[in-house]
Amino acid sequence: MTDKSSPWITSLREEIRKSCGDGWMVRGIGSGHVQKVQLTVRFENGKRSSIILGPKAKSDPDFVPWGVTSAGWILNVCKAISLKMESENKNLDKAYGLVKQNQQSGLDGTLDWEKLSTKFKIHKTSTGKKGSRIWNRNYRTTIDRTLLILASEPPIASGYSVLKTLVERHGGAPGSASRRLRVQYAAEFLRFAFRNGAKKSCLPPEDLNELIGEKVAINKKKED
Repeated sequence: MTDKSSPWITSLREEIRKSCGDGWMVRGIGSGHVQKVQLTVRFENGKRSSIILGPKAKSDPDFVPWGVTSAGWILNVCKAISLKMESENKNLDKAYGLVKQNQQSGLDGTLDWEKLSTKFKIHKTSTGKKGSRIWNRNYRTTIDRTLLILASEPPIASGYSVLKTLVERHGGAPGSASRRLRVQYAAEFLRFAFRNGAKKSCLPPEDLNELIGEKVAINKKKED
């Protein structure tokens, strides 16, 4: 019942079928609130093959749960697997093995963040005539600063640490509009990175309020 009533699941499955074929299907499996992601492929001969996407242990920091925040990642992984199966004539298991090799990246310095930022820019500017102007005005400086943080040594350990460093260096006053927008734009880029091959550890926290902070009320003392 949950699957049928969740719009993100319906949309995800439709996108996977359009990109990979009618025989491709994903679902959540396992007990408890947090479930694993299972991909099943039904071939033309009627046979089926299934794999778990992402680490199998829920305790793994890079475990990807069956949930709306994982939808983009699931779709991109399925597309990558399908491409490997077609271009290199691999079965499901071997194709996913190759995809995982390509995904051994994230916040350890091996991911091409510059290339990813270009992809993010194209994603943001291709939606309308004002895309480039909005990018230059809102995103460009924040993403450039985020890239410098990601390239620092020693490597940053998590998406939270990236945002915390951004706030410490360029945040502005706690609770200010400029600080809020910088955090939100950088967090958006990190979520995009996760959907496009970065490790789950790069994801920002869902609640950004701690990083944005609150405005400090200034009480003026009335003179007698």
